Amino acid sequence: MLQKIIAIKNVGRFRNCAAAGDVNFRHLNLIFGENGRGKTTFCAILRSLFTNAPALVLGRATLGSTDPPEAQLLFSSGVITFRAGVWNPAFADIAIFDGPYISENVFAGDVVDTENRRNLYRVIVGAQGITLATEVNDLDDQVRQKTNDIRESGTGLQRFCPTGVTAEAFIALTEDTGIDTKIAAKEQELQAVQHAAQLQQRANLVPIPVPVFPTAFAELLGKTFAAVAADAEKKVAEHIALHKMQTRGEPWLTEGLKYLITKDCPFCGQQLSGVSLIQAYKDFFSKAYHALRDEVTALSAQIDSALGDRVAGGIEQILSQNGNGVEFWQQYCDLSPVVLPEAGMIEGIMAALRQAARNLLQTKAATPLESVPPDASFTQTLTAFETLRTSLSGYNASVAAANAVIAARKRETQAANLRDVENTLAKLKAQKIRHTDTVRELCSAHVALQVEKTVLELKKTQAKGQLDAHTERVITQYGQRINHYLERINAGFRITPPTHTYRGRQPSTTYQIVINQNAVDLGDADTTPDRPSFRNTLSSGDRSTLALAFFLAQLEQDPNRAAKIVVFDDPFTSMDSFRRNNTVHQISKCVSNCEQVIVLSHDANFLKLIWDRTLANERKTLQLARVGEDNTAIAEWDIEKAVQARFRADIDVLQTFFSFNEGEPRDVIQKIRPVLEGYCRNLFPTQFGDQEMMGGIVGKIRTAGAAHSLYPIVDDLDELNIYCRRYYHGENPNAATETIDDTELQGYVKRTLGLVGCLL
Repeated sequence: MLQKIIAIKNVGRFRNCAAAGDVNFRHLNLIFGENGRGKTTFCAILRSLFTNAPALVLGRATLGSTDPPEAQLLFSSGVITFRAGVWNPAFADIAIFDGPYISENVFAGDVVDTENRRNLYRVIVGAQGITLATEVNDLDDQVRQKTNDIRESGTGLQRFCPTGVTAEAFIALTEDTGIDTKIAAKEQELQAVQHAAQLQQRANLVPIPVPVFPTAFAELLGKTFAAVAADAEKKVAEHIALHKMQTRGEPWLTEGLKYLITKDCPFCGQQLSGVSLIQAYKDFFSKAYHALRDEVTALSAQIDSALGDRVAGGIEQILSQNGNGVEFWQQYCDLSPVVLPEAGMIEGIMAALRQAARNLLQTKAATPLESVPPDASFTQTLTAFETLRTSLSGYNASVAAANAVIAARKRETQAANLRDVENTLAKLKAQKIRHTDTVRELCSAHVALQVEKTVLELKKTQAKGQLDAHTERVITQYGQRINHYLERINAGFRITPPTHTYRGRQPSTTYQIVINQNAVDLGDADTTPDRPSFRNTLSSGDRSTLALAFFLAQLEQDPNRAAKIVVFDDPFTSMDSFRRNNTVHQISKCVSNCEQVIVLSHDANFLKLIWDRTLANERKTLQLARVGEDNTAIAEWDIEKAVQARFRADIDVLQTFFSFNEGEPRDVIQKIRPVLEGYCRNLFPTQFGDQEMMGGIVGKIRTAGAAHSLYPIVDDLDELNIYCRRYYHGENPNAATETIDDTELQGYVKRTLGLVGCLL
């Protein structure tokens, strides 16, 4: 409980306000203050305290003062101070109904804006709901931050990703131990596709014709002539031996027989008739012999052709061409080298075999009647040649396999799409990069962020579910209680059950106004005037009544209301007189249900109604009194005396100002309307009750029409009432700064005194 305001310094009108006299607070405290005397400032101090928002005090520092704002309040728990821009300690158990409460939670100006809806949501859901809503918002912020982190992480990964591949798809790429081989193959394929036209024209590898050693060679060496007479053979052999012609004897003799055209010897000219040796020659060198010799000659030529240097050189040339071809195709194919082990030795191998065969043929030509066996040289060279043949067959098999790969590559390049191959290669390279140490760490961090986000989203969903359940539970009841208070205050309208939404991330509440069973949307600042809305269907008094109903419903739902200090700042502002008693009744109930109630008002009669409903030992009346030109003090106040003498005192103020031009103009204006109201009530006590306000009085007179005694002056009453509104804080937020023209005020004071019969 607030026990005393010890001091307030340099805050608004409170330049140096110190406690004096019996200013101790009680359970109910009624504080009278004319407009501009500091009621709003006092509420701002208490609001700053319970919200722990020093700016609310610092922003109201007394203009012209160089000293910092200070406050010292005595509570049941001890002294609380505001010094050096800090409250010590904070105090939360205060609820205030004032202009800021209305503008923050119910309406701002003449519309209900988004911030009003959001604040009202917090009001409805209470502390538990606010805790849940805060948790949801915090989790939502964390999710958003995590999303930003993931986006930044993904951007970092994206530089490793091929075009069109997301970070998630990149992370999903599996590790492949054979990736280098696949990349190399795809690079070859890309090269091939890029040079497709060139490849189609490029020749395949050429197989090498495998040389064949004549199969008749061995058969020829083994041939003999069984038809030659033994005697002829003997004679020829002896003759050859006699003349030492073993090496070239037979060929020489064979060739010489061709020249025996006559019977004379072509060498010595002697007669050859009857010479037995000549006949032996003819028998020995028969047609078969000559055929054998021709066969030897032909086979020798065949061997030279098959195993000649030209053939060997041709093979070496093909080997060289194929070597260049393999080197070329290996750029585009996975092509194994095509190698002949004997490369560079072919000419030697074939020359050696050719020479060994020639030697055997020469021997055979010299001794055609004898079988000539192969010698070691021939056997070795033939073995080397057959090894070469085997190698050539293997080489040609490799050529065929290589050509199959080349043909397949040609077909692929014809059908392949360059972009597809490039994309595939890029993905393969990305797959390799994905599993490098640096990128693996980036991917792990990215995945961890996604997992963290998923966990946060799950928590947010759970918290939001709890918040929704809580909101649905309390919002319906809250709407019912608002309508309850609207009915009790005779509002003449109600609201639909409030609903909540999360549009714009932050939860908010909305509702409709029900007038004559027709639901009207709240609208907003952009709602056009031709559409029914909060702005054009509720009067100023209706809006104030709605705001009070919201506050009372909130207070009722507060589980800690029994410990609350409840403050009302001019709760009757702009309300019609018929709602006054109901408002007084609701405030009186708060006195019973709350720790302490403080009511501030510029209307002494309104405070008197509350005073009359409260036990003497529970109530206290104070006033915010003017001290000098620029200071306000909290002082004792006799409400009974103030109410009884108010009419006469107000007239005195007006007469003094009119006659002597003395008095504070703003205070003089504040006296005009009470004097007119008192005058009307005194004349027609049965028509205008003690709480009847000027607006209501004018309305009743106009309704009665010309038959009413005050009808002739109703326009004057209305004009004076409208003039005064400009300087009433509750009806004009800028009342304290509204300019006052003294000449104009003199005229209105004169008219007022003239109407009530007090013009001197």
